[in-house]
Amino acid sequence: MWLVTGATGFVGYSFLRAWSQKSERPPLRLLVRDPTHPVLQPYLGQVEVVRGTLADPLLLIEAAKGADTILHLAATISFLPRARAWMYKTNVEGTRHLVNAALEVGVKRFVYLSSIAALGRPKDPREPISEGTLWEDSPYNTHYGYTKYLGEKEVWRGGEEGLEVLVFNPGIILGPYISWEKGSPAFFRMVWRGLPLYPVGTNGFVGVQDVVEALFTGLAHYPTGWGARYVLVAENWRYQQLFTEIARALGKKPPRFPLPKQVAVSVGWAMEYLGQWLGLPAATTRETARTSSADFLYDGSKITRTWPFQYTPLQTVIKETAKLFLASYARSR
Repeated sequence: MWLVTGATGFVGYSFLRAWSQKSERPPLRLLVRDPTHPVLQPYLGQVEVVRGTLADPLLLIEAAKGADTILHLAATISFLPRARAWMYKTNVEGTRHLVNAALEVGVKRFVYLSSIAALGRPKDPREPISEGTLWEDSPYNTHYGYTKYLGEKEVWRGGEEGLEVLVFNPGIILGPYISWEKGSPAFFRMVWRGLPLYPVGTNGFVGVQDVVEALFTGLAHYPTGWGARYVLVAENWRYQQLFTEIARALGKKPPRFPLPKQVAVSVGWAMEYLGQWLGLPAATTRETARTSSADFLYDGSKITRTWPFQYTPLQTVIKETAKLFLASYARSR
């Protein structure tokens, strides 16, 4: 049996859809905050649902009993200063509790969904970031990335204490979700409504179906390639290219004007300030402004050399996601 956290999230949504289409499906136990979440409705009766959070060590021990594998997909993602304590509690302490629970009850395998934000920054910006790029302090690190880095350390510690571990570091994940209001699915909503500006940086991107397939591929080939981390990046694109391709797929005008870094950071600071005092979500922050204005290249080829795995071209990911967006969000407006 597999114990899965984060099943109602962005990756969890696609994970459940892929699992339901497998000819051989391992039994699933899902740890969720809200058992009535709409993501779960198609699978009720097919999976076991446990209500709880990563903040409850005793509940995690009970949830882990009988599982031979844990897939830890849950995380808190935010770039707002007011969310930093909560991110640490979820991404670091929650991961620690889950690793301890796995060790306590004798779970065999532990798969952790990390992030490229948890990787280091190369001294030479022309050098691609890979699994071996060590973490170091940098103005381009985010607090979210730091909590994922610390969460990884908890997983590696579990590996030293007897767990078989596997870590994935996906880039910015593109794909559909039940909501187009936040995260990368919101890129499609933003472009649909009209996006005149684009960040000037470069980043690594990957389709959500590829992330899910990497999870299944790693598990299917156990123990080959375990005890390691894998960067999941299909292609490195400039944000201008990303938003232009989304606009084309949606039949909208692409953004025309670059957003200089200094302007982006100033806007991020202002939105953080207003968000703090008005209690509103910030569309951008100083952290997102800095990172989206810089050029980062990633090498996601290790997984293709380890297992039979191929990435989906980003243009294909965007076209397929745009079709789903147009059939759901756009049609309802």
